[in-house]
Amino acid sequence: MDDPSHILVVDDDEETVTLLREILSKEGYSVDSAADGKTALDRVNSRSPDLVISDIHMPDLDGMGLLSELRVRHQDVPVILMTAYGSLKTAVDGLRSGAFDYLSKPFIVDDIRLVVRRALEHKNLSRQNQALKEQLRHRYRFDNLVGSSPGIVSVYKSIARVANTESTVLLQGESGTGKELIARAIHANSARSAGPFVAVDGGSLAETLLESELFGHERGSFTGAVASKKGLLEKAHLGTCFLDEVADLSPILQGKLLRVIQEREIRRVGSTNPMTIDVRIVAASKKDLEQLVKAGTFREDLYYRLNVVTIIIPPLRERAEDIPLLTQYFIQMYGGKKSPPVTGISPEAMALLNRYWWPGNVRELEHAIERALALTPHPVVFPEDLPQGIQSATVQAAAQARGWVTLAELEKDHILRVLEAHNQDLGRAAAILGIHRKTLLRKLRYFGFPC
Repeated sequence: MDDPSHILVVDDDEETVTLLREILSKEGYSVDSAADGKTALDRVNSRSPDLVISDIHMPDLDGMGLLSELRVRHQDVPVILMTAYGSLKTAVDGLRSGAFDYLSKPFIVDDIRLVVRRALEHKNLSRQNQALKEQLRHRYRFDNLVGSSPGIVSVYKSIARVANTESTVLLQGESGTGKELIARAIHANSARSAGPFVAVDGGSLAETLLESELFGHERGSFTGAVASKKGLLEKAHLGTCFLDEVADLSPILQGKLLRVIQEREIRRVGSTNPMTIDVRIVAASKKDLEQLVKAGTFREDLYYRLNVVTIIIPPLRERAEDIPLLTQYFIQMYGGKKSPPVTGISPEAMALLNRYWWPGNVRELEHAIERALALTPHPVVFPEDLPQGIQSATVQAAAQARGWVTLAELEKDHILRVLEAHNQDLGRAAAILGIHRKTLLRKLRYFGFPC
């Protein structure tokens, strides 16, 4: 049986400590306490807890000071701040400094249970993801893949299982989900990693040019062929060829690709001599190949050759919990290049990113953050720094769908859709909406829902 999660409560008010100890112990947690920040640091150094719940206002080292120390020494320990002065500024300052969440006194017991459960789930998920990433970092190189959602962790595991095989892999996912990054990870972690990785976009060239690019050509085989040229498949010998948008290949090229996979040989354009090659094919498509087979536009035999191992890459809207991680990753990537550097994002701007539909997926998010960092004069990204489409998309979509509505109706509709999309999880819905759970509960009561 797993040991209970260990929680450290830090407060100089004995009544608060007693109340929290009673509530959390009933939930099955192991609870320790400290009366001030300095004592708490000693406790953390001797036994690192799974979660710290700290009051903000304490003598000597206060909650903000403790948070600052923990972010330096124990970055993986989530911190929940408590305050009797429940101002928005105090909450925002704490969240900007790295707190997981905050609780206002007097407490609502259900709020305590929910916040603590979410913080520990976050800690456990981060720990599992970090362990997986550490394992894969030694055996595999996944440095450019970011996320800890169940969907993307499943992709990590699939890469790990398939990388050291010779199986053909089919990557299915919308544009911008990172199919080439995943193909590169498969190659980098395979026995072919010392060989070349060659990427081909099946939808970017006309059929005649693509055939020459893929298979190469002999001198004089067509107008302009002044010299013999290796094709991309030939250049990928002993390595991996990533064939993106394979659904866009013409029927003729589909047949020639099938021969490559079956016979392991190619013929340059203008040549009758077959050439043996040793290439692993990783194909990708944003279109549903099975539906194209049924429609008669994609060869069934090629589909089955490509569909040995299929990895489905979820769109960003289905892995919304990865948006903050990806956002911070892109801020770190681009923000340090500015002077002064941009290091964070406001809760209001983060709420907009969480609400947006992301038709362009991770690529669109990266471009949005890069643009915001280039334009903002502040060390933190604010809503007005984001592209106008992201700022107005939610309101526009609702207005187009329902005609003109009141702000209250629009707010009610959006809150209910967020709750429905996340299985009525108040904590997750509040985080996505960018408001506190107490605010969400108050709004639901106002709309007439029993809470």
